[in-house]
Amino acid sequence: MPFETLLYEERDGIGYLTLNRPDKLNALSQTLMAEFREALDGIEANPDVRVVILTGAGRAFSAGFDIESEAAESATGAPLSVDGRRSRLKASIDTFLMVWNLSKPVIAAVNGYALGGACELVQVCDVKIASERAMLGEPEIRLGYGAPFLMTPYSVNLAMAKEMMLTGDIIDAHEAARIGMVNRVVAHDALLAECERVAVKMRNIPAIGIKTTKLAVNRALESAGFIAALQHNLELMTQFDTAETPEQAEFSRVRAESGLRAALEWSRSRFPD
Repeated sequence: MPFETLLYEERDGIGYLTLNRPDKLNALSQTLMAEFREALDGIEANPDVRVVILTGAGRAFSAGFDIESEAAESATGAPLSVDGRRSRLKASIDTFLMVWNLSKPVIAAVNGYALGGACELVQVCDVKIASERAMLGEPEIRLGYGAPFLMTPYSVNLAMAKEMMLTGDIIDAHEAARIGMVNRVVAHDALLAECERVAVKMRNIPAIGIKTTKLAVNRALESAGFIAALQHNLELMTQFDTAETPEQAEFSRVRAESGLRAALEWSRSRFPD
């Protein structure tokens, strides 16, 4: 499968899927998300692939949704309508649900920054193994955007979920492991080998056992209201993303006058930590 923004190969029953925009810290652009859906469709249809390892090229897993292509603008430069923004958020949710519903386990090899939507993508994977260099968090609230895929409250305890999502704080890999956001932390150079070790265990289990057990665990979370929470969150985050606040207006003004980098620096200046 040739892609513009992904790398994909298969070896010994393992599919290696790499987000490949290293110059943009593997930001989740519309093109990347479309190719990601295509790749998952191919993996689902291929009986030779028993397990997937997902990672990022370069020094990041992913910096999250690409603000340049996801800044609620249409091709004309005008802001997206409320319905347009809702449709874009729903497309992101549906893409992440493809990982959730994939009949094969997905192992996230978190090699560096996993922020915003990418933090949620890590959490929706079945096993999450982090490099000692990894940093995770959902800082998009500081930029006036919401988290479209409400996975964090189901990954970590309620207190930590609220603190992270209401402050936008970023945590290191060891703290992420302590609170249950990732399974464990390994040396950076050992990350792929550890993921492969787990993948081989899964590959050697009958596919029907893997498929039904993953489904059973997912259904347990769904029975606790996970899917319903996603639907409610879609409406709330559409409202948040399209709200006109003084902070969002200033961010947009600086961005229009001086560019995205200047707008991000303005946002960072408000949060010295």
